[in-house]
Amino acid sequence: MGAYFWHKKVESPIDISNSDGLIHGINLIKEFEGCHLNAYPDPLTGKLPITIGWGSTRDFNGSPFKMGRKITQKYADTLLLHELNIMVVKHLCKIPYWNEMSDEMRGALLSFGYNLGAGFYGAPGFNTITKNLREKNWKSIPETLKLYCNPGTKVEAGLLRRRKAEGELWKNF
Repeated sequence: MGAYFWHKKVESPIDISNSDGLIHGINLIKEFEGCHLNAYPDPLTGKLPITIGWGSTRDFNGSPFKMGRKITQKYADTLLLHELNIMVVKHLCKIPYWNEMSDEMRGALLSFGYNLGAGFYGAPGFNTITKNLREKNWKSIPETLKLYCNPGTKVEAGLLRRRKAEGELWKNF
């Protein structure tokens, strides 16, 4: 399986277009990120990283976006799929029991990882979710997700809504 980006076939670890649960995860990403065709500063810091499209901070070639950049809707959609296939899912596939998870569970983690960084598993600050995933304590994941919403910040309410939506998707297993 693979996708074509800039006339070059790039292998993907999973075909996200063939999975209802992962599509639900993509829909969560789109719902909570929104699509912005003009570059804007990070909502939390008001500075870097500069973001565009469906929450993208880097272009196809890996370079960061700069203020003043404009893209088309098609570019934004293609960039999102590129990031999910090439950057996000390759990290998520390394989570223990990934292949045993339902598509809905993987969709919830797809949204979570896209938002907080695909390499969250095992990373500092992600001890609780790492432990629960490693120990296959799946019933606790919806509540665990709510721990990651930047308490006390101006983005807390929006992140809590997102974590609840991811938890609801997870529970559909």
